[in-house]
Amino acid sequence: MASKAKVENPLILLKEKDFTLLLMGQFISALGDKLNYVALGVLIYRLTGSAFEVGKMTLATFLPYLLFGLIAGAYVDRWDKKRTMITADLLRVALVGLIPVLVGYSIYLVYLITFLSTTANLFFSPAKMAVIPAIFTKEKILTATSLAETSENLTEIIGYALAGALIMFIPIHKVFYLDSLTFLFSAALIFSMSFKFEVRHQANHSLKLVNESHIFRDILEGLAYIRKTKVLVLTLFTYCLALLIFSGFNPLIFVYALDTLKTSTFGLGILEASAAVGITVGSIAMSVWGNRWNKQNLMLWGYFISGLTIMILGIFPIYALALIGFFITGVSNAMFLLPVQSIFQEETVATMRGRVFSARFALTRVAFMGSVGILSYGATQIGVGKVYLLSGLTLLVGTTMLFGTRIALKGLNRYT
Repeated sequence: MASKAKVENPLILLKEKDFTLLLMGQFISALGDKLNYVALGVLIYRLTGSAFEVGKMTLATFLPYLLFGLIAGAYVDRWDKKRTMITADLLRVALVGLIPVLVGYSIYLVYLITFLSTTANLFFSPAKMAVIPAIFTKEKILTATSLAETSENLTEIIGYALAGALIMFIPIHKVFYLDSLTFLFSAALIFSMSFKFEVRHQANHSLKLVNESHIFRDILEGLAYIRKTKVLVLTLFTYCLALLIFSGFNPLIFVYALDTLKTSTFGLGILEASAAVGITVGSIAMSVWGNRWNKQNLMLWGYFISGLTIMILGIFPIYALALIGFFITGVSNAMFLLPVQSIFQEETVATMRGRVFSARFALTRVAFMGSVGILSYGATQIGVGKVYLLSGLTLLVGTTMLFGTRIALKGLNRYT
């Protein structure tokens, strides 16, 4: 366990060997994911020319969170976290490598592979999230989470621009093979880690609960834990509401860039990279100054800035402005995403993390899927620009109302 001394320099945390290995593995794996994401979106759009089909691909990516998210978390709490992450990585090595082979038969087979790959990730993600609070003390969790997010976001800066360029010059199927190799590299680094989870040091009663309780009971306990913890339920409610309103704009970037802005795949990659630069800058700022601000206020400001920016992108579809706008949305994403992650890590006891983290994943993915379905369908009816405008405006108005409610409650508490 790391020292409880206050962290003056976030990079000090890199002295923790297991944390460094985790960051290295996720850096390479996430780099491959960005290549895969752009290649898959471009491939689907080239084959179909439909914004709705791109939306289907995104829904196939997130549908497993709705079907299996809660179950996965219950099993993650029972299983060895290290073995879980390695197994999930090795499964994704095989699955992603099959995409170039199956795309020639049916696009729906690609959707199926995407579905299965995401299912494997369902078990990987909550196990990975449990590593940071297992290594560090509570006061260092936000800093460590911000560093992890910064590492992954650096891959977006490199990966999206690189993907756009590679697709212009090499056969698109090779991008998927590269992604497959990155998962193999991640599995090798995780195998080298030596961390121990707090659950292995709990009293016998806790161990018996983890090993013998029914899965359905575990799922209900994870949901009940969130419901009974006021800060968690309020954080999750506002987060899901915001995601439902605007998060579907992300997969529409393929249509927005290639159709509305009339740019190339390289221009698309640069747009994605611009957002990645923004979220990286935001993550770095959060790792240094995040603890100085109220996390709930940071989240609301992040939603407000996102709504304003997306609305402007819908009104003025200009590539130069879009570069700036996507950078700003990246910064604002860090402003709400990192506080949400930190709050859940801080407020969840060790023996409940798998279930609670998976419950959060599942519920937020449901909100995201709803947004993708609504906005993708809307884009086919009224165009991407108008969808961006309406989505941003709704988020802007909703966040303003939340700010007003928060101020009113503070005034009421002051005089009662």
